[in-house]
Amino acid sequence: MVTAALGALALGEYDEAASVSFLFAVSEFLESRASYKARKALSEICALRPDHANVIHPITNEIVVVPADRVPSGSLISVRTGDKIVADGIVTEGSTSIDESSLTGESIPVQKCIGDEVSGGTINIGQTQLVVRTTTTVEDSAVSRLIRLVEEAQSHRSPTEMMVDAFARSYTPSVILIATLMSSVPWYFGSDIGRQWTLKGLIIVVIACPCALTISTPVTYAAGLAATAKRGVIIKGGAKLEAMGSVDHIVFDKTGTLTKGRFSVTQMAVIGDSKSRQEMLQLLSLMQERASHPIASSLVQAVKNEGINVPRQMLITDHQILKVCF
Repeated sequence: MVTAALGALALGEYDEAASVSFLFAVSEFLESRASYKARKALSEICALRPDHANVIHPITNEIVVVPADRVPSGSLISVRTGDKIVADGIVTEGSTSIDESSLTGESIPVQKCIGDEVSGGTINIGQTQLVVRTTTTVEDSAVSRLIRLVEEAQSHRSPTEMMVDAFARSYTPSVILIATLMSSVPWYFGSDIGRQWTLKGLIIVVIACPCALTISTPVTYAAGLAATAKRGVIIKGGAKLEAMGSVDHIVFDKTGTLTKGRFSVTQMAVIGDSKSRQEMLQLLSLMQERASHPIASSLVQAVKNEGINVPRQMLITDHQILKVCF
């Protein structure tokens, strides 16, 4: 493209030179925009790794906030409600619910107790603080391995990309050689003929340039990787993305993939005559609105959907949440 633009300027064809430069600039802009969207979507995955950790001092038992990459293996860390676990480890104190959807795709929280293993990048969404003894560093945690997997995915080239690059390496020099001969040899037969054939040679350069072929393939893969990453699907490079075109059957085994992953009440029957349906729903809402397990929120929402309000005189005291680990 640069050769064609410079040649057009040398011939005084300023309109052609400007047109080629403008079209090439537009294609560069579209390419950079598609690549930026791909990088942005993939970089959101890197945000899964926390920046800081609440480390429990081994002597004073005070909580010290340190950068996550400086937490050594074997450290005791405090994971409060809403905090991310900085590295893989084992629970030494507490019992709570952990959101592992960022790593496993499973939207339903997992109950963790003393002795259970937890993964870096997961979130404590329960009501209890956890104390975790790390078994890996941040760089060796599950979320870091996921990030490295995403980074490596951008460098895995598909067979089509390699074929296009191999074709361009032999095709482009051939086109340049033909255009050079067209733009140089005819000048021996006169300036008018030389000018005419030089212009044709430059046209050959523009028409035969494999830019569309060499640019469109990687940009297409980048856009595909970005689109899937935004939907929580990690594909290990263009080769795997291209292979999906020949897939005939897909087997799903994760809740939240084909379903919403949220509980909902579809039917409820009141057994007995001691209380009416409205009274039962009011009591149910009172008990469950303070609970943290996934089913509780769905029960409270079911009461709201029926338009039932809890009277102010109905109070609940000494409410306790009992969690049993097996």
